[in-house]
Amino acid sequence: MIRLVLALAAATLAPAATFAATPATVVTVVTVVTAAAPFAFTAADVAAYERGIAREAELVRAARERGRNARTPAERSAAAQAEWEDATIAGGAQAAGIPLARYRQVRATLHRVLSTLDFQGRIDGPQEMDMSAASPEMKRRLAGDPIAELAPASQAALKARMDAVVQAYVAYMTLVAVNG
Repeated sequence: MIRLVLALAAATLAPAATFAATPATVVTVVTVVTAAAPFAFTAADVAAYERGIAREAELVRAARERGRNARTPAERSAAAQAEWEDATIAGGAQAAGIPLARYRQVRATLHRVLSTLDFQGRIDGPQEMDMSAASPEMKRRLAGDPIAELAPASQAALKARMDAVVQAYVAYMTLVAVNG
C-alpha cells in the first residue's frame, strides 16, 4: 500500500533544514511511504533455487520411504514431520549453496510468483482454485501479473530460467501439495 503524506510547514521547519524559511514561506514536504520493496533476487539465486528445491524434493521422497518402512507410530510420525518444509528448507539451502535466510527469501518470492501463475493456469502445475471461494485479497492477487511485481533484474533472471524453474517447482509441489 502506498501512502502519500503531505505536510505544510512555515516558520516551524526543523533547524536542520538546508534552506531558510521565513514566516511567509510555505513549503510542501512530500514523504512517500511504500510497502516493502519486492525482494530482489539474481540469476545466481534462481540457479540456487533450482538446486535447493530439487534437494527438498529428494528429502521429501526419502522421508516418505522412511514412513513406508516405519515399524512404530513414533517412526511414522517422525518420517511424516521430515516431509514438512520446515524440515527440508535447511537441506535445500545447503544444496543451493547460499545462506539459509537468503534461500528462504528466494524460495518464498519464487513460490509466490509460481503459485500465482499456477492458480492462474499460466503454468502447468498441480494447483487450482475455486474463484467463488477465494478471498478478495486472493482475487486481487490472481488478477495481476506476479512477474511484473518483481524488480526488473529479478524479472529478467526468472524469465531466463523460467522453464527449468517451473519444472523444479511443479515437481516439488506435486509431491507436497497433491501427495504425488
